[in-house]
Parts: sequence; structure tokens; C-alpha cells
Amino acid sequence: MNYKRITLITGYFGSGKTEIALNYAMHLKQNEDRVALVDLDIVNPYFRSREMRESLREKYGIRVVCTEEKYMDADIPALSPEIYVVLEDKGLHTVVDLGGDDEGAVALGMFNEYIKDEPYEMIFVVNVNRPFTSAADDIIERMRSIEHASRLKITHLANNTHMSYETTEEDVLKGQAVTEEISRCTGLPIKFISGRKDILEKLPKGIKKNVFPLNLYMKPPWR
Repeated sequence: MNYKRITLITGYFGSGKTEIALNYAMHLKQNEDRVALVDLDIVNPYFRSREMRESLREKYGIRVVCTEEKYMDADIPALSPEIYVVLEDKGLHTVVDLGGDDEGAVALGMFNEYIKDEPYEMIFVVNVNRPFTSAADDIIERMRSIEHASRLKITHLANNTHMSYETTEEDVLKGQAVTEEISRCTGLPIKFISGRKDILEKLPKGIKKNVFPLNLYMKPPWR
């Protein structure tokens, strides 16, 4: 899989973008010596990559940049100044987990000057099983809103359609049809189809070449 020095992962609530950001950072670490994961999600109170910060640092050697400990449980934009440091470090491959609505995109816009002229990719994660993101037109409208707020362009799509632990291959195929429609309308390429390995293995051979298997690290509080 080709990748840039800075990878921004975005998508609306329930898209699974944080799970992808975690897996993407771990994938990068297999090929690059220095990898960072930036948690810019100030919107979602349940699925935050900083919950795994100690494991990522100690087990995988991934540098984690997130809200300071004293603000960990507060939904306020207490962004770490360390974000500027990792974005400026040209020897560091950085994955950014971006908040799932305009507020999160505005937070990214604060760092626009450090990203816009760098090699970056911005991946919009699609899950058509969530409210307000089941149709191509609605998804495109939300993509444009995120681009406007962040002042950066989305470069790729990712089909991550799921129903949490109840996902079937039919869910993924339904999401792929919508993602392909978005691709035709916008001209944006589909970076990958992501999901649990056992689900992806059931997909037709024609689309298996473009899959990104996920290990599920982020669990809802009721599991």
C-alpha cells in the first residue's frame, strides 16, 4: 500500500475511523522506523485512540500525541502543542485521527499551514450503516463540509461499512456500491476496503485485491 508522510483519517461518528487510524499506524510501523499517531478527535467520547496510548508506545514503539492527562475525560479542545512538533518533523510518518464533524475539522484547520504543502493524504471513511451517511449525496455533502472547515482536500475514500460485531459481507458490499458511486461523482480513488479479516475473506475475488484487514482494538464500553 502506498502512503504519504502525513495521513489524515476522517469520517463521521460511527465510521470506524479511529480503528483504521490505529491499524494504519501499526501497518506503517512495519515499514518505517519512526511513526506517530495524533489524536485530534475532540468530538467522540467513547472511541479514542489515546485509550491505547501506553500500549502503542511501549509495545509497538509508536509515538502518541494526545490530550494532556488532566483533560483526558473532558470534551474541550485542549490540544497538545506537541502536534506542531510531529507535523514539522520530516523524518516522521504521522497518522492523524481526526474528529468526525465540523468541530474536529476546524481543529485540524489550526494546523493547516503545517500540512498543506507537505506530502499528505486525507482519507474519508465511509460507513453507510450510520444515520446521515447512507446515501452518496449526503456523504459528499459532509465531505465538502469537512474540507471547508479544515481548508484541506480529501484525497481518498475508504469503505469501512460495518455493524460493529454483527457485520456481514453483505454490509461491506452494500457500502462498496455507495463508495464506488461517490468515487465516480468526485473523481476520488478508493484507497481500500477495510474490515475484519474473516469478513473480507468472504468477499468476491474481484475486490479482494484492495482490502485492509483490521484488528479490533477499540471496544464499546458495554463489551
